[in-house]
Amino acid sequence: MFMAIDVTTGWETVIGLEVHAQITTDTKMYCSCPSVNSTELTEANRYVCPVCLGHPGTLPRPNRQAVVRALTLALKLGSQINERSVFARKNYFYPDLPKGYQISQYDLPLAEGGELPYWHNNAKHTARLVRIHLEEDTARLFHLDDGTAVLDYNRGGVPLIEIVSQPDFHDPAECVAYLDELRGLLQRLRVSEAAMESGNMRCEPNISVRPRGSTELRTKTEIKNLNSFATLRRAVEAEAQRQIELYESGQTVHQATMRYDEARGITVPMRVKETADDYRYFDDPDIPPLVITKRLLDSAGEDVRASIFELRQMMAEEDGISHEMAATIADDRILHRFYRLCCKDGHDNREVAKWVTGELVRLLREKPLRTEPGELSKVLGKLKSNELTLPQARDVFETIYLTGKTCEAVVQEKQYSGADAIPLEQVCREVIAANPQIVADIQAGKTNAVQVLVGAVMKKTRGGADPQSTRQLLLRLLNAG
Repeated sequence: MFMAIDVTTGWETVIGLEVHAQITTDTKMYCSCPSVNSTELTEANRYVCPVCLGHPGTLPRPNRQAVVRALTLALKLGSQINERSVFARKNYFYPDLPKGYQISQYDLPLAEGGELPYWHNNAKHTARLVRIHLEEDTARLFHLDDGTAVLDYNRGGVPLIEIVSQPDFHDPAECVAYLDELRGLLQRLRVSEAAMESGNMRCEPNISVRPRGSTELRTKTEIKNLNSFATLRRAVEAEAQRQIELYESGQTVHQATMRYDEARGITVPMRVKETADDYRYFDDPDIPPLVITKRLLDSAGEDVRASIFELRQMMAEEDGISHEMAATIADDRILHRFYRLCCKDGHDNREVAKWVTGELVRLLREKPLRTEPGELSKVLGKLKSNELTLPQARDVFETIYLTGKTCEAVVQEKQYSGADAIPLEQVCREVIAANPQIVADIQAGKTNAVQVLVGAVMKKTRGGADPQSTRQLLLRLLNAG
């Protein structure tokens, strides 16, 4: 159990999340250089120009594509979009920031407020948002073994969207559930690839602790650049424990920026936490205010679609399938496409869901997809009309998936003719008559020997009989005899 939700401590953790996601665009935020993935292997400092390198006299120009994608997210989250927003200079010195400032947004961001619903512990939760704004990424700084530091500016100037939440979370599991929902939404809206393992989605939790039952917000610390759910869990737990130990020993918590030391499992101060005054924000004189026109909003609205949360809820409430199946289907585009198209063909929602989350998921683990939903729909149709038994249908679909053949070709090739071609009871009687010794063993009390007869029936029916039904029928016939 996470320390943060252990009621025996008498403390409660309060967490707000800042998420930075690289926006999927062709070019960088303020120049025409190609926008590359933050971990893409390419020649260092290849995609640079005077603008993203911060040369004097250059003029940045906001990326319209980035603005539209950010507006799409804001519309979906129900945020208040500011008709007029302002780009500001966030001043600080670090080698990965060649201008000596980052072009971001401060007083007037692109959007404010909004909320994101998510599932946690089989219940609906809602995270409130503070703001959504645009900014540029920094370069990448590498430290070599000999102590030399080198810089790759390919990432410098790549567009980022920052989503800041209210401090609505109280343990790492809640944070992960929210982040997973947000990641899926960013991907579904095509705002970002949101791949944490690739570094194009990073999370910075703001953490404080307070006596359980209190409503106060105590001094918070920020942990920088966490890029996996597992690391976030450990880092939040470690920082909350550190703060509790400070308070319980009579000390105070100071506002600071922390990093998580994975090897030691502790958080370590990086620097005293800067305030807005430290950054000396002021409006960038080279970029006029961003005015959100109806044309921009219309372009953004074209990509607004149902979130994964909404898909799960709709499938569970309207289609009547379980939340677990709905979550599996909604979280994967391939599974969702198969599910929707097969349901559209008139098949039972729950039956389709079982096949998609069972047979299709199993086969996807073995081999990349090469089958169209229509072939699964044909298999389900033949199963419904008793042209195939359940074992036959599974065999047919697996063959279709692995070979790329059509349903009709596979059925003809295997010469399947359904459950009614040879009555199951007749086959069972023939198998019993052909195996007197096994029958004698069963009647002498060795009931496990019935599986040999079941296997013989399955062979004679070419997999057409249901094993459980066959076993029950055999035992009934033997008892009657």
